[in-house]
Amino acid sequence: MKRNWLWDSRLSVEEAENILKDRSDPRFDYFAEKLISRDSPKVVFDLMSEESFCRRWPQIKKRMRKNQWSKQRVDFWDVIYKRVYAQLKEKGIMIRKPERVDISHERMEVSTQIRKIRKSTGLTQKDVAGRLGVIQQYISKIETGHENISIDTLKRIADVLDKKLIVRLR
Repeated sequence: MKRNWLWDSRLSVEEAENILKDRSDPRFDYFAEKLISRDSPKVVFDLMSEESFCRRWPQIKKRMRKNQWSKQRVDFWDVIYKRVYAQLKEKGIMIRKPERVDISHERMEVSTQIRKIRKSTGLTQKDVAGRLGVIQQYISKIETGHENISIDTLKRIADVLDKKLIVRLR
């Protein structure tokens, strides 16, 4: 028998179950957090798929850590997440699919220029990041075209590299 995990909600169990079947529903994380913080894995996985749980766990975990009452359950569910994630991976189900990002030709051209100039001056990404006051990963994203930078940022990078950057727009 299922416990009443919706005791403080005006939603019916059927409505909540429908929300938990659709992880794109904006209320999914809210009701998943309620369920996970209040019930057993058997009940949780009766109401939501293991794949949905794994895909949304990082966001749900953030929500749970904000709630004093459910903080203790985060460690318990983190272990379950790791086990379920490994089982899904063994079955060939990818939880974290790489996002396909369309990068404009102009952005790629600027990114390539920045990388070439940085390398020709003998600077590392970490060196440039330190001079700009950002983290190295940000410079990496810029150089691969995955970061859409502002003109002000472009100017700051050019100043750090002591070079002019040319942007050709079509």
